[in-house]
Amino acid sequence: MKILGKSRGVATVIAVAIGLSVGTAGVTVSGPASAQIAPTGMPAQPPAPQPAKPGPAGQPATPAAAKPTAPAAGAQPAAKPAAPAAAKPVDPKPLMASGEKKFKASDFAGALADFEAANAAKASPEAERFIGLSQDNLGHYAEAVAAYEKFLANVPAKMKEQGDETKKRVEAIKTMPGKVHVETTPAGAQVTVDLATSPNAQPNTTPTPVDVDLPAGRHTLKIAAEGYQPVDKEVDVTFGSKQDVKIELVKNEPPPPPPPPVVAEAPAPAPTPPPPPPPEPRSKVPAYVTGAVAIVATGVGIGFGVKALSQSSDFDKNPTTKKADDGENNALVADMMFGIAITFGVTSAVLFLSNDAPQSAKATTPKATAAAAPKKAKITVTPAPYVTPTGGGASALVRF
Repeated sequence: MKILGKSRGVATVIAVAIGLSVGTAGVTVSGPASAQIAPTGMPAQPPAPQPAKPGPAGQPATPAAAKPTAPAAGAQPAAKPAAPAAAKPVDPKPLMASGEKKFKASDFAGALADFEAANAAKASPEAERFIGLSQDNLGHYAEAVAAYEKFLANVPAKMKEQGDETKKRVEAIKTMPGKVHVETTPAGAQVTVDLATSPNAQPNTTPTPVDVDLPAGRHTLKIAAEGYQPVDKEVDVTFGSKQDVKIELVKNEPPPPPPPPVVAEAPAPAPTPPPPPPPEPRSKVPAYVTGAVAIVATGVGIGFGVKALSQSSDFDKNPTTKKADDGENNALVADMMFGIAITFGVTSAVLFLSNDAPQSAKATTPKATAAAAPKKAKITVTPAPYVTPTGGGASALVRF
């Protein structure tokens, strides 16, 4: 009985332990003899990792190898990864044909993609040339030149003509100017290019925003507007390129106010000048001398005139060359004397009739005196002597 009683107690304890393990659905029970139970249809949990075994002295510990776990009941084994298939090489011929078709249809972007793919599959001078042509038509000139130069580095003999055309096109592209679009805030500024190296450079007639075409190289743009501080902007320009330059102008500080004006004292009035001395009476000697010369010239002219008439009469009776020459000479001298007499006679008359008072004296005459004085007749005589091959004389223009 005692043995049976003890056996029943042990059996009860074992049954309770088994019931708890089943109820906790896979809870690990630690003890001298631990066990793990998993519900049906679920994979068992992997065992806890074992601590690393210490290695020899001076070497790190090596972890213990993990034990493989058996698959749970009902689980399918993992499929083996398939071996990668060998990549099939790309045929460049269909890509070249597609690119040429798109190029003829002016689809240069699509043609460029096909030509680049064909050249990546198998590099060829034809593909590099078409890449350059596509970039050229798209306006990508730097990329076009790079592709053209690759083609020119290895031009086949059958493409010599295309090589010559490509070489000319590369030279033409490299001479194309670059376009610089300049915008300012505010708008309306003037742009001058390379003023330091070209002192006579003129500003662009079109205010900003403006497009400026520049040759390849480094340039300095001077941007100025009235009321704003000027700005110098350096740009590097490549052939056929496009770039934008945006500048925000800063206003000039207002100048300081001007100093108050200095009021100068009015100068003292100048003293009144003394009246001019009365004019001296004009001498009549020149009038007498010119009159005497006129009288003498008249007498001489009469003498030579009479002599000329006498010689003319003798010539009519007995014509000779000497008489003809003497008669002409005497007549010429008589005409000249008469001309001198008339000229000096007119001059003498002018000197006698002209007013002695100078203009300054006339100007200082008071208005009342001038109005009261009787008006004198103003006579103007202009002599005009003349001489001809056959004679001479004088004339005079008299104005009242």
